[in-house]
Amino acid sequence: MINEFSVGDTVRLISGGPLMTVNEYNDEKDLVDCIWFNMDEILCTGTFKGAVVMIDVDDFDFDDFDFDEEEDDEEWEEELDEEEEK
Repeated sequence: MINEFSVGDTVRLISGGPLMTVNEYNDEKDLVDCIWFNMDEILCTGTFKGAVVMIDVDDFDFDDFDFDEEEDDEEWEEELDEEEEK
């Protein structure tokens, strides 16, 4: 099955990676030309086969996740202590 992409769609590689925007889609060759900013805020481009790209799900909600780093550090330290005891 060939996916259909439109200019402006937000996509990701199926294997993960940054959120990208479809810049152009060649439906005859099933090629998706994407643009995105890397971690250094540099504009990047790449062309991918449609089979390795998926439309980004818009229902991602940051409120569903706990980003309390201090709590995460404590849990990590407890796991390390447990491993050392074994």
